[in-house]
Amino acid sequence: MLAIRYTIAFFLLLVSTLTFGQTKSVANQFERGILTKGQPTGVWEYFDEAGQLDLRMNYDSSRISYRRPDTARYELRINDTWQLVHPTRAPGLLGSRAGRRQELLKGIRYPGAALQQQLQGDFLLSYVVQPDGRTTDYTVLNSLSPACDQEVWRVFQQLPNRWIPAVYQGQARAARYYLCVRFEMATARSFEEYKAQPATSLPSGPFTDAITVTAVGIERAVRIERR
Repeated sequence: MLAIRYTIAFFLLLVSTLTFGQTKSVANQFERGILTKGQPTGVWEYFDEAGQLDLRMNYDSSRISYRRPDTARYELRINDTWQLVHPTRAPGLLGSRAGRRQELLKGIRYPGAALQQQLQGDFLLSYVVQPDGRTTDYTVLNSLSPACDQEVWRVFQQLPNRWIPAVYQGQARAARYYLCVRFEMATARSFEEYKAQPATSLPSGPFTDAITVTAVGIERAVRIERR
């Protein structure tokens, strides 16, 4: 009987150890929650740059318990045309947009070929969040160079890609988003030349993310811009 008790106790301890090893607690500036086998479980909270709560999501019940009110206008596809309207439910990332921008900044490197050519400018990408939350229709609206374009895309496609679709007039709608990555060099001469270039026209609104990658000598600095 004693041997059976020890066997059961050992088995329970082993199960507990294996289960614990499959979970990971995440707590940083932009998000808090638990990963189980690499997937979010339980309640997660997502924050903006100022530390304000943007979203609280219960992944076990697939329910959003809190979302910051959003009364902005978005570009939605209505009757086969893109219109700027106030949706009943705003589209948005199922996560932290601020954290997403930070991951872009951490990952993007100023390409060596662009540095050698002292190439500066904007890369502008549009994409569509479909009614089922998938992202499609990636379109380069402004290309800087093949190397810069590929570098942004390399990092962008590695980001988490779960979205909340827009709702307008009782229907889920496609929503258009934009990403602008500005590459600039910090030397006095190159920066003056860069400022003399015509600026890229960016869509203004919560559906646009803009970040700046700055080369300083052989080092690199980054800056986030919110539009």
